[in-house]
Amino acid sequence: MTSNPHGWNELDTSVQDLVAAAQDLAGYSGTDTFVDSSTSARDISLARRKLCTAITRLQNLVTEPGDFIQHLAHNTQLLACIQWLGEFQVLACIPLSGSVPMRDVADLADVSETQLSRIVRMTATADFLSEPQPGYISHTPLSAPFVTNLSYLDAAMLLAETAAPAALHMTIATQRSLEKKGTGRRSERPEESAYNVAFHSSQTFQSACEQRPKLHRQWLAYLRYVGADHDAVIELLGGLDWFSLSGANIVDVGAHSTTTAKTLAKLNPTLSFIVQLSEITGQQQDGASENGNDGIGCNSGSDGSSRDLSRRIVVQYRTPGSPQMVKDADVYLVRLPSLSAAVGGSSLRQRILVELHTHAEVLRTNTSATLILLLDLLLDTDDVHDSRDMRPTACLRDLSLWQMTNAWGMEMGELMELVNGVQDSMGRLVVTDKLRSRNGATVALHAKYQSKWGF
Repeated sequence: MTSNPHGWNELDTSVQDLVAAAQDLAGYSGTDTFVDSSTSARDISLARRKLCTAITRLQNLVTEPGDFIQHLAHNTQLLACIQWLGEFQVLACIPLSGSVPMRDVADLADVSETQLSRIVRMTATADFLSEPQPGYISHTPLSAPFVTNLSYLDAAMLLAETAAPAALHMTIATQRSLEKKGTGRRSERPEESAYNVAFHSSQTFQSACEQRPKLHRQWLAYLRYVGADHDAVIELLGGLDWFSLSGANIVDVGAHSTTTAKTLAKLNPTLSFIVQLSEITGQQQDGASENGNDGIGCNSGSDGSSRDLSRRIVVQYRTPGSPQMVKDADVYLVRLPSLSAAVGGSSLRQRILVELHTHAEVLRTNTSATLILLLDLLLDTDDVHDSRDMRPTACLRDLSLWQMTNAWGMEMGELMELVNGVQDSMGRLVVTDKLRSRNGATVALHAKYQSKWGF
């Protein structure tokens, strides 16, 4: 960097960005009174992510090759240690508050105290568990959630036991693919994925998830944390002018919970929502009851605000691709299926088209309604070069999906082509606006039905 003045300029800019991001996050200190506000919580989350991005960018600028190797080795050992802790259920043996003798935890988990001590000292370098005094162990703010929210542990175990082994066999999978092409022979068997090679199995990852509920649960947790998430959806939707839709009725199609509806309902007290859960698991995740009032009042504030939310949010169940029975909504917020273990590349396009045609039929008779399509997408080529902030999340999910399923995700251009290609004898869907989340993983397309005679 010393011989590159542009490098020093970039370093100076990154330092300024880091200081600004730190000051933004620090500005929320002392605002405990407003932490329960969905808006403040979202702003704090965005400020935290902005700071993490600035830290990562600065670290990348000053990292030398030796540092890079050390960083890879450190993360490899961290992953191995967390897998060990999860496999022997050590984390659950440690009280959430206070410290406990290492020997007691080792006895309870039936593991070696010496090995446990060394593993804890390794994870403590990342503030995951701590040794407050010799021979004692305690949770940290980073490790405790892996006990209270098991989806974090599910994601970590999937990474250690399945995703990482598959990633490390990507080279062999490519070599085998090239060897097949070199022979000129066509095989009736589908091309092996890195997952198939790693686990010496001809069973697809999709089939494995269908037959092993635990694996499917872990995979969904993993996708949640390496790809798009609720914050990204709220970031996109929260930026829309909901006040211009005073009194509007919004249908949230394909949701897995009422979380998004609750957040948006708090932003505008005149909006009403119909949340169409796509799976019965959505009921379990969000405490939905049979009468459609899914316990919205719980943890939502005062009794008055809870009753108001309960009145304005109705829960229904709808099978993806089935006819849309709500014909008179102002906004249809449709969560399109994303490439995952359960959806292959070709069937993904088909499922998206089914949802598009289903809602185009509704918009044909309700021309004032707006269709907002939410989907996890890959970065287009131009986006990859334009935004380093977007790159890590989108690329991580992209490679993970390919290594497991042998299928690539969809880019913005492909989705635009699908939407604009939906037509009937009376008119067609037209994209009117598009937004992408800060991390680049989630997009929102606005579409209207345009008749042959105009809107």
